[in-house]
Amino acid sequence: MSEDKAVLIKTAYSYYQKGDWERAIEEYHKLADLDPKDLNVHNMLADIYAKKGDAKEALQQYDLVAQGFDQKNQVDKVLQVYKRMLKLVPNDPDLLNAVKNLIDKYLGRAAQMEDQDTEKAAEIYRSVLKAEPNRMDANLQYAKLLMKKGQKFEAVETLMGLASSLDPETQTGRLAEVLQSVAELDPLNIEARENLAQLFVKARQTASAIKSLQDLIEIYISKSDLVKAEEAAQRAIDLGDPNTYYHLGIIFFNQQKYSESRVAFEKFLKQQESHVGALKYLALAYLRLNQTAEAVQVYLRILDVYFHENLLDEAREVRQTILELDPENDGVRQYALEQAVVDYAPETAAPVPTGPSPEEIVKIESEQQQAFLVQAQTFTEKGFYEQAIDIYLDMLKRWPDLPDIRIRLQQVYALVARSMEPVEKFPNPDEIKAELEKELREQMRRELDEQARVAQERQHEQDRKRDMEQLQLKHELESKLLEQVQRTKEGDLRQQLSREFEEKQKLLDSERERIEKEKAESYNRMKVELEETKTSLEQRIREQIEREMGEKAEKEIQLKTVLQQEEEQRRREEVERKKYEDNKKAQNAAKAKVNQEIMSGMERLRMEKEKQSKSSPPAPAPVSAAPSPQGGAPIPSSGGGTPQETLEDPFVRQTLADIYAKQGLYVEALKIYERILNEEPNNEDVREKLRDILRLKGI
Repeated sequence: MSEDKAVLIKTAYSYYQKGDWERAIEEYHKLADLDPKDLNVHNMLADIYAKKGDAKEALQQYDLVAQGFDQKNQVDKVLQVYKRMLKLVPNDPDLLNAVKNLIDKYLGRAAQMEDQDTEKAAEIYRSVLKAEPNRMDANLQYAKLLMKKGQKFEAVETLMGLASSLDPETQTGRLAEVLQSVAELDPLNIEARENLAQLFVKARQTASAIKSLQDLIEIYISKSDLVKAEEAAQRAIDLGDPNTYYHLGIIFFNQQKYSESRVAFEKFLKQQESHVGALKYLALAYLRLNQTAEAVQVYLRILDVYFHENLLDEAREVRQTILELDPENDGVRQYALEQAVVDYAPETAAPVPTGPSPEEIVKIESEQQQAFLVQAQTFTEKGFYEQAIDIYLDMLKRWPDLPDIRIRLQQVYALVARSMEPVEKFPNPDEIKAELEKELREQMRRELDEQARVAQERQHEQDRKRDMEQLQLKHELESKLLEQVQRTKEGDLRQQLSREFEEKQKLLDSERERIEKEKAESYNRMKVELEETKTSLEQRIREQIEREMGEKAEKEIQLKTVLQQEEEQRRREEVERKKYEDNKKAQNAAKAKVNQEIMSGMERLRMEKEKQSKSSPPAPAPVSAAPSPQGGAPIPSSGGGTPQETLEDPFVRQTLADIYAKQGLYVEALKIYERILNEEPNNEDVREKLRDILRLKGI
């Protein structure tokens, strides 16, 4: 049966070479009847039907080939077959929908396999991307899978490859989504952030463009690339962002462009007058320009900010700096600090004994520098960036030529720039206590006024009642007097009336005493209640202060933990990035070496072939028709009248090279393999087959 099949293969292929499509189809159908699962036979039938112009039959044969590859889980070959089908009917809606559903099916299958078999899922994604390299959802899912596997930089490389294939003019939204995904995976990826900023600028999305440029500026400053940082800052300012003047001032200062730095910080301070970092840089810029008076005025502004924020230790340090620059300055006297600061008065200083030797001075300064560096590093690790900046700036004043200080200062400002989100400011305990005492006094005053008003109204009511009673008594006495006048003598009547009046007067006096006593008791009771209220409020104040201080300490601990975690993550990413780049360089070097060996071996093989052809008489050309490795139909070669367009089809080209290799026609196989590698440099399957041929030849 194998001999009959070989004869059929040669016969069918000879008809194919002659262009006799009808007879070729007849012979290939006989082969298909012998082995229905031979995909090469169905592929040749589909190719012949396509050349004949019978699209319907060609599509049926291609569909059989695609189903066979699907059963073997060869996803990339299935999609390549469907691409060939689309060349026959480019706008067929059913076929387009079938391709879409097929890709969706493979992507869904890969997504389900991610947790069970990540390697198999990755293989499916790669197969889909081999056929559809610009498929966005496939690239994103593959990148996420790589992140799950810990291959962060491979994921970034995948997304950047997708971004390079998208048109920024017509696919702006997709491109922005991909670049933002890259920025989230790799925050220090400069290329992605530059492209994202440029994309937002072109799209006139000003807010997003400014945010991207600010991120770029921070990365450039952290990497000490001040030229690019300046360019990015100027672009952000051109877009209307005044806050970028702060970064621009830092950039100019580190470039020793002190005049430009001064101008930038002054523009920034017009927006944020109390920004201590900008004020300190401005003061140093004035000092570098030998404008001491202006620097003193800036330090006075810093002192005012520290004083009103109750940062007394920092205020005292700034006050000392001012007095060192201007001993007669009167502006510092208006700030009453808790601890007195000794005025700088060198003319009244006590006699100084003979100083230490130069070696001792150098040693002392070295110890002081080391102590300052340790203290600043401690502040930085704890997240107290302002204190660390103060120490570094003070060191720059004392030792302007000391190396490494400017780099450390840039690193701290980069940390400050990343954490410039508004932070909730809690009032200090003294402010809380003063506010609560003020509320207590107001409440006590209101309650006393209310009680006094009530007592006064009660007194008025009692006086009115007493006057009414006296008036009534008077009327009663007058009535009785008139009656008595009529009945008795005037003397007896007066005496009786006097006694009655005295009795009434005594009653009124006792009533008045009782009212006064009740008033005193009410006042004492009110006083006791107020004292109890005051004690309760003070207790609440203490509890609130303790609670606020506890929450603040807890937040500081959490912030410190987060900063430590971010720093550790950044260090790990740098190590991984370097490792990935080294591995990639090693792989590229290995590939280059293998390619060189392959090219050298191929050249030697060609030379041997030429020697053999020169030393032996020419033989008749063999019929280049041979069975496939599975005993299937042959694929047409590039010689012997083979249609040239066949070699243009990547789907059949590799099969043809495999047939040549099986027949021992290594030079012809090497030519096709070399052409495939020129078009697909990363085709490891072809590269391995080349190595096998060279090893077989002993090269």
